[in-house]
Amino acid sequence: MRFQLTAARLAFAALVLAVVTAAAALGGVRMGTLTDASASTLMIPATALGTVSLLLALVWLRAALASNQGTGKRLGLAALIGAPVFLYQPLSYVYAGFVSLPIHDATTDPEDPPQFAALAKVPSANSRVFDGERHIRYKGQDVTVAYALHDKYPLLTKPHKGLLVLPGKAYWRAYGVVQSLGWTIVDANEKEFRIEATSRSFWFGRVSDIVIRVRQAGAIGSWVDVRSESREEADDHGRNVARLKTFFNYFKL
Repeated sequence: MRFQLTAARLAFAALVLAVVTAAAALGGVRMGTLTDASASTLMIPATALGTVSLLLALVWLRAALASNQGTGKRLGLAALIGAPVFLYQPLSYVYAGFVSLPIHDATTDPEDPPQFAALAKVPSANSRVFDGERHIRYKGQDVTVAYALHDKYPLLTKPHKGLLVLPGKAYWRAYGVVQSLGWTIVDANEKEFRIEATSRSFWFGRVSDIVIRVRQAGAIGSWVDVRSESREEADDHGRNVARLKTFFNYFKL
């Protein structure tokens, strides 16, 4: 019983330390006292502590089932439930890094991407010029970013074109979607049918710049293209492609 109680206490203590460490990392980035890189580094021991908490909670559970005793039940169950919840975000982030393209700039039109105007004046760690010819590792081969986007996300780079509505209607529908998604509109140019906005990631507040372009297509049609680029230099772990998908999930005419 003493071993069982000790396992429960240690599991809960590890979980508390993990949460405190993660909170320090998130709070530091949000308040500007930590760089994004420093906060990401701090999340490593936080994730390790969360993993230790889960393992100790499983040890407690096994001991509890073997002895048919509920010693340390509150602490053990708190760790058993809390550790997986805590680990979901950092492990999902790591997983996304493996399955997503190693890019920081995504667009629905890699050959002729929308260009920033107002946001081009805002400092960024990355070039404002989309480099579709840059080579990345994809499916074991060196291919261009443009090729990888077309191959991995074919439904994202094709179906939004050729809408049978006038550009003005498509523009205002896009404007409404941006508002619905909670993105911060920086510039909205109805004359040029261009919208520029920013969005922050939920946890670390990582900023991405977004530009939406509407163009005439035929006599009564329009094309809508979107681009989302991270301000930090590192790969985005799929965040920008996710924003493009979210936009078109809401964009219905």
